[in-house]
Amino acid sequence: MNLRKAKLSVALTVLVTVIAIVGVSCAKTEAPPTPAKWDKILIPVAANLSGPYGAQSQVVINGLTDCLGYVNEQGGVKGVPLEFVIRDTAGKPDNAMTLLTEFLAMKPRPALVSFLDSQDGVSLKQRFIEEKTINMMGIGSGPGLYPAGYTFAISTENGDLFGAFCEYIVEKEAPKKPKLGILTWDNVFGKVILEQRCLDYAKSKGVDIVSTQLFNVMDTTVADQLKKLKDSGAEWVYTNTLLIGPARINNDAITLGIQDKMKWGLVGTGISYNTMGLGKGMEGWIGPSPWASWDETNNQGIQVMRQQFEKNKREDFDKQNVYCGAFIAALLMKQTFEKVVDKYGWDGITGPNVLAVLEETKDFDAMGMTKISFSKEMRHGLFYKMYEMKQGKILPLTDWRQATHLK
Repeated sequence: MNLRKAKLSVALTVLVTVIAIVGVSCAKTEAPPTPAKWDKILIPVAANLSGPYGAQSQVVINGLTDCLGYVNEQGGVKGVPLEFVIRDTAGKPDNAMTLLTEFLAMKPRPALVSFLDSQDGVSLKQRFIEEKTINMMGIGSGPGLYPAGYTFAISTENGDLFGAFCEYIVEKEAPKKPKLGILTWDNVFGKVILEQRCLDYAKSKGVDIVSTQLFNVMDTTVADQLKKLKDSGAEWVYTNTLLIGPARINNDAITLGIQDKMKWGLVGTGISYNTMGLGKGMEGWIGPSPWASWDETNNQGIQVMRQQFEKNKREDFDKQNVYCGAFIAALLMKQTFEKVVDKYGWDGITGPNVLAVLEETKDFDAMGMTKISFSKEMRHGLFYKMYEMKQGKILPLTDWRQATHLK
């Protein structure tokens, strides 16, 4: 009898132990609770709002905030609103560095920031890598984007756009060899097209660059530079400037009586109604743009953008190409955060995870306003259309084309 009790006691002890082990094992394999959604996703933005580019930067900010309203009306990121935190660099690199430090101290730490000025993209490029924080720019320059790090641009890079312009004028002038003069800003933004990769590509396509002239953003005339270009035999003139830059060139060319004796091109991000207004029409100027035109009214994205523009009672001054670019950027931010949450969860909104999602972005089109694909090597878009400013409108000359990446 005692032996039976002993055996029963042992059997019960073993059974209890097995149940306990199974219970512990099951507890260990239970999925952890889903992290709560964020109240909002903050995106810090640094722009030169009170410096030389102030007016242009404000247009970008208006485009971002108008698209933000649209995005949040559509549910934000899985029900969580996006919010921009906007600060002014006043065009000073030291201010940009200070602002980045301020942004990175925010709680939760932002995975993505946006420094709009090209020179800030260049000077802070390594810092973004060290801090593992994405910098999403509208218009990036080669030195700020490559070698590939944490900085991305939603525009086709300006050096690549210059190459696209060269290809186009070679097509138009064939079999004649185009003679090109360059007149651009004496700063990081303006001089990207003077990098050797760009000059070599132009030469390889058969473009003869006969003269290069520079001017400052605040210069009130470029008459002397235009005379030198004309004397050099230039038949085409290209400028990598925005707003008042190409307008000043056009106005001085009219004054000198040479506007109708040469052909004119500019970087597509500079094509705008304001440029036409400041530049006495800019009739016949052409340029490669990575973003659709306000006049492509059958384009779904342009229709949505125009609705937000009118809803927020924006001024005519805001009807610029860079407003469209800002709208595209905000749409890309929304898509990127949604994919990060899908793949990594709300606690996974980190710089490295945003980087991984951006590198997998393929054929993003912002409802037809652009075409963008990134990769581990590619940090900017490659597509563009050629546009012409004609009779107060910005009209496409081509469908979407892929530019050559000039490394």
